[in-house]
Amino acid sequence: MKIPEIDFFGHKISKLILGSNPFSGFSHQTPELDSEMMDFYSAEEIKKTWDNAQNSGINAFCCRADRHMVRLLREYYNEGRAKNFHWLAQTAPEYISFQANLSLITSSKFKPSFIYHHGGHIDNLLMEGKKHIVLEHIKMMRDTGYACGIASHQPEFIAMAEEENWDIDFYLCCFFNLTGRGKKGLTAIKGSEGEIFDFSDPEKMCEVIKKVKKPCIAYKILGAGRLCKNRDQTKNALRFAIENIKKDDFVLIGVFQKYKDQVKENVEILKEILNEHQS
Repeated sequence: MKIPEIDFFGHKISKLILGSNPFSGFSHQTPELDSEMMDFYSAEEIKKTWDNAQNSGINAFCCRADRHMVRLLREYYNEGRAKNFHWLAQTAPEYISFQANLSLITSSKFKPSFIYHHGGHIDNLLMEGKKHIVLEHIKMMRDTGYACGIASHQPEFIAMAEEENWDIDFYLCCFFNLTGRGKKGLTAIKGSEGEIFDFSDPEKMCEVIKKVKKPCIAYKILGAGRLCKNRDQTKNALRFAIENIKKDDFVLIGVFQKYKDQVKENVEILKEILNEHQS
């Protein structure tokens, strides 16, 4: 069985999209795991993971648009290894100029298929009462000519964007509300207590996902590694996601390939779940 592909603004995109936080050492767990991920994910190891994803039937990947990752994408393209691989370009919040970051994305040799606004950046701006800046950023994304979206960890922000009909095409919806509890940090710099993973959160986000008309990409469905301690736990979390998003929505999962082939396992589990639903 092939991973189902869904029409997404002119492209046939696999139901499962590959994430990229581990590539940049964002474990959302501990500084020690951040460091381990950065040590493991050399440039070649990242490219091997992209190869693995494509060979497993995943034809789309999220990747932040910082200079390191854009350079790596250029290498991958120049080596002829990017076949039918769609880049979901995430804006990089560390750029002082949002427009400069968009220029880096759109001038890249490896062109994106879609662009979306970083979720933590969106959430922080909205919590600071700077919705006008968010809307300015959305207009800048729209002006690139690419299909564009926003990410958020907070269900109410996704609902607000839908109710106010913001000029975007899709949403990335985090299953865990990491920004909505007075915690602005989105890395593990201060240790695991810097982020709160409340396991009542996924149901709340899924309620919004099912209500909005625009397509959604559900992410952190495994709780940044907290829900994949073994295969059964991974399958239960992935099944919950598939059963609680819309039929033509997507799931996005990052992988840490050091100890086992998580790409292969995720693809196998997804196929098992989809087969169960067809039988």
